[in-house]
Amino acid sequence: MNRDHQEMLLQIARAAIFQGLARHGEEAPLLHSVPAELMEERASFVTLEIDGRLRGCIGILEACRPLAEDVEKNAVAAAFEDPRFPPLSRAEFD
Repeated sequence: MNRDHQEMLLQIARAAIFQGLARHGEEAPLLHSVPAELMEERASFVTLEIDGRLRGCIGILEACRPLAEDVEKNAVAAAFEDPRFPPLSRAEFD
C-alpha cells in the first residue's frame, strides 16, 4: 500500500472517531472519493494509543467489506466499544 493510501486510511479513521464524539458514538458514513484500491474487500485492525499506551483496538481477520469502510467501522469500535476501556473522550482525541 502506498503512503498516500495509508494517510487516507488514517484520515478516515480520525474523521470517523471525531464524528463519533460529536454524535456520542453514532457512526456516520465518510466514504467519498476514495480510490478504488481502498474499496477492495479487505480486513483491518485499528489500534489507538495515547502516549504509547494502548487505548483501544478492534478489528477482524476475514475480509467482508471494502477496506476504507472496514477501517472506518473499526476506528469507531476501537474508540467507543473496546470492552477493556471506557469510551474515548473528547479530551483524549487530540
